Amino acid sequence: MRKGIRLGLLISLVWLAAAILLVRISHRPAVHAAAIACAGVAGTTLPDLDLLLPIGHRSGLTHSLLPLTLALIARHRRPVLAGLAIGIGLHLAADTFPNAMRGFATVKLPGIGSLGISGSYLWLGGQAAVATLVGAALLAAALPTGLALLTALVLAGIGIAYLFVTDGGWWAMTIYAAFGWLAVRRRS
Repeated sequence: MRKGIRLGLLISLVWLAAAILLVRISHRPAVHAAAIACAGVAGTTLPDLDLLLPIGHRSGLTHSLLPLTLALIARHRRPVLAGLAIGIGLHLAADTFPNAMRGFATVKLPGIGSLGISGSYLWLGGQAAVATLVGAALLAAALPTGLALLTALVLAGIGIAYLFVTDGGWWAMTIYAAFGWLAVRRRS
């Protein structure tokens, strides 16, 4: 495996550890906002931990909501979950638009194998949508409204930066922008 991938995953884990540490050391909303941002950065690459494990790339175990459901056990770390969910949602959204959905790009489940082309699109798109919505709900619940909006803008910047340089990111960014526009338009 390339050193760059390992280093990126290690950095992702450092971001996640920083988010957890921030939530542990303070209950102040501004500190929790910083933890959410750190966890968001971590979530953008965390699903690729399957590259370091003997489960194969695009494993349904890491490219899903499973990491979030495992993290729900630690209820007092909900701010971390908010950022992590949004970051994982961004990652899965970009993975929904590979150069070609075959082989390495398809989702694999243990004991079942590849979900195939259609199944992989449905899996990744559905998981991305749910992760993003869960993250947004947790973010709104974790912070006062003004700070939640500011944190959402920071996460949007993180998302744009991530999607800008990731394969499939342009399509995912377009879909996020369209849904964001519809949400704002609906509120008007």
